Amino acid sequence: MNRVALAALALVCLANPAAAQSATDPVETVRAFYAKDDIGAVGFYATRLRALYERDRREAGNEVGRLDFAFTVNGQDTEANWQKTLQLVALSDDVALSDDHERAQVQATFRNFTPQDLRYDLVREDGRWLIADVRSMTGQTWDLVTILSSKLP
Repeated sequence: MNRVALAALALVCLANPAAAQSATDPVETVRAFYAKDDIGAVGFYATRLRALYERDRREAGNEVGRLDFAFTVNGQDTEANWQKTLQLVALSDDVALSDDHERAQVQATFRNFTPQDLRYDLVREDGRWLIADVRSMTGQTWDLVTILSSKLP
């Protein structure tokens, strides 16, 4: 591949991380989601999670809704350079790499003031891996679908 074509491909992927979602690698979907750095990037969400997130935003209006923290970093604040500690691993290679499976799980570990361990549950929809749920496994544990399914305070 020549340099011009390679540079164009890199620009497309950087300009639109959702384009980097993978039909075969759920880890790359989570990596692209982190690169987007926006919990409102609903293009990465499976149908149910997207509906719950959009309902929360709609019902909350200009106020804080059910989700009062950035789940991607498990907090409201971030430690400098936390991204450098981010490690993403498929927890089941046979599920993650097999075309006949519809579910996968990716572990995200990093340091944001304390060690963090998040589990991303992904489902394949329309040929792409999308985030169906996220759970915190350390400290105060939580489940994103449960949070977004609860009643507003």
